Amino acid sequence: MSTAGPAPPPPMAGEPVLRLRPLGVGEILDDIFRVYRRHFGLLCAIGLLLSVPTLLIRLIGGSAVIFGSFISPLSSFGNPPGLVALQPPGPINIVLLGLAYLVLLVALVPFTVGAVTQAAIGLALGNPVSVRSAFAGVARRYWALLAQTLILGAAIAPLLLCFPVAIWLAVRWIVGVPALLAEGIGPIKALGRSWALTRRNWWRAFGILLLIYLLQVVISGALGTLGLPLALAVPFAPPVVQGSIALTVSTAAGALTLPVVYVCIVLLYFDLRIRHEYFDLDQLARRAVASSRPA
Repeated sequence: MSTAGPAPPPPMAGEPVLRLRPLGVGEILDDIFRVYRRHFGLLCAIGLLLSVPTLLIRLIGGSAVIFGSFISPLSSFGNPPGLVALQPPGPINIVLLGLAYLVLLVALVPFTVGAVTQAAIGLALGNPVSVRSAFAGVARRYWALLAQTLILGAAIAPLLLCFPVAIWLAVRWIVGVPALLAEGIGPIKALGRSWALTRRNWWRAFGILLLIYLLQVVISGALGTLGLPLALAVPFAPPVVQGSIALTVSTAAGALTLPVVYVCIVLLYFDLRIRHEYFDLDQLARRAVASSRPA
């Protein structure tokens, strides 16, 4: 079991990352980035794989042309004939793009919300985790994850006009996905578990999630801006090529940083279980039994 410290040693294979006691906000944040740093390759590989279909749809739908139409004038700055020769972007097929995103929503949302979560649960408990095992775990609970996502969307979307209420509900249900995957329960029961676990911890959960989300947005945005100089480095390329470069870098930046948010939700889930249900004592007992067995 790891303990608090300024520079804990790298974990052995299968070593749990959970510190089995209620943690302060600073300790949870430290654990989030410790897990992300030590398992960067695994988490980012999952994130990048999940980003590929979205990127392809955006490229096919014409987003690259729109991006390129804003970048090309910058690359032609100081070249009036080049500016005059630039053509405005053509219209985007809104119907095709909408249908593509609808198919993507139905097909991939369970993997988007579940793959990194499944991996983080395994890492937290000290189980062996791979990209394949993370996706396989989500595939086994695919319909339950899809049902939970649709329930959340149907419950929260109508309340977006009353934004504070929508945020309140979202936080109360925020650990529904980890509960569903870690406990093997149904979507409605998992939302009920989240509701119970976040009771009397709403502000604490909200503060941690808000801080992590803001950090993710800032870092992702900063990395995404690197796409502009890369696109400008090929000034004679067509706008669609420059736009594709910028769009690819922006998408990759989001894929590399978004796992931090899912790791945060998983560690918050286990911390809430320790606070409400003495999950730490249960895990300590399991480890004691496992260590007492003959090799």
